[in-house]
Amino acid sequence: MKTILFMATSINGMIATKNGDENFLSNANWQSFSWNVKESGCFIVGRKTYETVQKWTEFNFDNLEAKLKIVVSSDKDLELSPSFLLASSPKEALEKAEALNFENVILAGGSTLNSAFMKENLIDEVILNFEPTIIGNGIPLFAEADFEKRLTLTEAVQISDGILQVRYLVDGRVG
Repeated sequence: MKTILFMATSINGMIATKNGDENFLSNANWQSFSWNVKESGCFIVGRKTYETVQKWTEFNFDNLEAKLKIVVSSDKDLELSPSFLLASSPKEALEKAEALNFENVILAGGSTLNSAFMKENLIDEVILNFEPTIIGNGIPLFAEADFEKRLTLTEAVQISDGILQVRYLVDGRVG
């Protein structure tokens, strides 16, 4: 099974402002994310990302075409929408997806969960959509953690006005 980290970010690697605001993200990013989730059929997010996106009115995770939606949290009492499953760790989330024979899963953060997956060597591919924005004080793509990974560029395309999508393979991983 292949794990694909898919994130929209400012050009300096921020996924949100310091207070968690993501208003700089465009509809084109949501459409790109939605298409990738539909192709995969499964996505994984952390608790904070789940809670933030579920508050959005026009777009939220309930609207995505996915057979499996997983939230990773250590809070065993976390209340989720009925279409979501709870996992207590990155490995448990992937085990749930693998048990249902998914070939690919989309990991969509946030920064703490992204780091947990990367630290455990569980990410095969990285897709970044760069918004033409710079955020001086925000939440980074990865939280501080002890890891270093080399990547191989596989594609870079402009998907919308000003949005560059870059794809990388994580060196040493075979999905």
